[in-house]
Amino acid sequence: MERRTTRLLAYQRDRRKFACICYTLTLSWLLLALLQWVLISVIAEITVVFVEYYWISLIFFVVAMMLVSIFVFFERVRAITCLNWLMCLLIVEFVIIGVFNLAALSHWQELLVWFFICMLLLFGFVLIGSIIPHDLTLDVVILFVLAFIFLIVTVWFAMISILLKVPYSFVVYQLSIAIVVLLFVMYHAQTINGGRFAEMRLNDYLLAALILFHDFIILFLLTFYQQLVMRFIVGATTAARAVSEANRGLSYIDPIIGPVQEDYVDDDDSNSTTAVQKFA
Repeated sequence: MERRTTRLLAYQRDRRKFACICYTLTLSWLLLALLQWVLISVIAEITVVFVEYYWISLIFFVVAMMLVSIFVFFERVRAITCLNWLMCLLIVEFVIIGVFNLAALSHWQELLVWFFICMLLLFGFVLIGSIIPHDLTLDVVILFVLAFIFLIVTVWFAMISILLKVPYSFVVYQLSIAIVVLLFVMYHAQTINGGRFAEMRLNDYLLAALILFHDFIILFLLTFYQQLVMRFIVGATTAARAVSEANRGLSYIDPIIGPVQEDYVDDDDSNSTTAVQKFA
């Protein structure tokens, strides 16, 4: 009995250490990402590059997804000490660079506020998942069924948002995805903290931190609609804010929101056709 108690205490100590490493790594990577995204948003010369050559971010993001797939599905890669750290750092940095093109368009104040909102949601639901008595790892099938239902909902609202321009339909799309992600954040937290039906192995702290990091990335990517279109923080006065100073020569404007009606008026005097857009 005493030996069993000793093993249990040792397991709990190792599990707490594992969870602490996971959350510390996740927080470190998030702060690293924040620093780089703010610099991209503020420094004019870099902003122009990633707005004009957006495909740079696209390439890095695609490569990051390929690397993370290898990291997840090939256990031997995670077992090699130097290689696992190298791949993990490359994945994190490539994902960060993959968001540069969006961060370049965002105002730094919007970016900061939404970053901390997403970080609060992430660690808040990690805490909720850790303290609730219900074991979500027993309900993984239910979670995937709910995820599939929400997938159907998101596709429908995405279509009516893109094609019919229904007001606030994209917000419903965002909320549906966010709910699914936060459910899985609680599930991941329980597998990290242990003491449940399913738990992560104690040597997989890099994988656990990567999972939480990508949970955050999904939430943060969703907020760029608010950052670039709604602009709750800096206001509508920056809707046509120049990306650069006078020497940059590059600007961006808001995408069209709501139904658009186009009337083509023939101007006989100038022999040209002018497109007049009326926004509902």
